[in-house]
Amino acid sequence: MAPLVEAFHPARLQQHVQYHLNGKARKPPVDLKQCKLKELIQYECDLRGPKENPRSRVVCEPLLRLFRQYVQIVPSPGNILARGVRLLMLQYRCAGGLTVETTSWEDVHDRVK
Repeated sequence: MAPLVEAFHPARLQQHVQYHLNGKARKPPVDLKQCKLKELIQYECDLRGPKENPRSRVVCEPLLRLFRQYVQIVPSPGNILARGVRLLMLQYRCAGGLTVETTSWEDVHDRVK
C-alpha cells in the first residue's frame, strides 16, 4: 500500500514539491512551470442498470490527467574538441524520476496569471 501523504490545496503544490517525503529539501529547487507537461487519459467505467439485467451496459468516460516531469540539464563530464573549439556537452537527466500530477494545479495556476 502507498504511504499516506498530506492533503493540501493545489495552489500549494509548488511549495510541496520542493521537499522529499522524508522532509529533505530538493536540490536544485524544482520550478513546475519549467517542467515538461504530459498527459494521460484514464477511463472511469460504470455499470448502467442492474447487473442481473442483460440489457445493462458498461459506460466509460475519459478522465484527463496532467503531469509535470522534472528534467534537469547537467553538463557532461567530458568536453568535445570540434574544429579547435571546446564544446561543453549538456545532457538531460530526470531528477530522481520526479513526476507530479498537476491536473488540479494547472487550473489554479492558469487562474492566478
